[in-house]
Amino acid sequence: MSLKTDIFTLCDYATVSREQKLSVIGIFDQFYVSNVPTNWPKMFLVAVLSGESAKEYDVVLKIITPSSKNSNSKEQNPTQNFPDKELKVTMGQNGKANIITELVNFPLPEVGTYKIEIVDGKEKVSSLEFKVNKTTATYGQDLQGNKVVN
Repeated sequence: MSLKTDIFTLCDYATVSREQKLSVIGIFDQFYVSNVPTNWPKMFLVAVLSGESAKEYDVVLKIITPSSKNSNSKEQNPTQNFPDKELKVTMGQNGKANIITELVNFPLPEVGTYKIEIVDGKEKVSSLEFKVNKTTATYGQDLQGNKVVN
């Protein structure tokens, strides 16, 4: 049985309870920043993988920046690339496994569409895209008349 993803997302927070229930809070795929390069303070990458029961899989997590994705050159700028992360994932008796990774001070070097891929051997299991948008801060008021900024 080949590996596949049931869930693959970025979120504000994720946890697994004592009863082994996964909670994913604040799913998003857009970043709004005033300057690049910048770092995002905290987020979680969550994947629920399905495969053969009790089997161990060697997977690789790849993060691809907009400029490295658009480059035709074999030698991509190493400052624009994230190192691949190799993971060993063992499926439970139900054939599922959770990957929860807390990303703190995550670098966003440029605006554009990024891609995160999970690869099993040479086969791409799943990919997730997120977009970094440059914006200027705007000021307004909430319903109570308090000053807010986006």
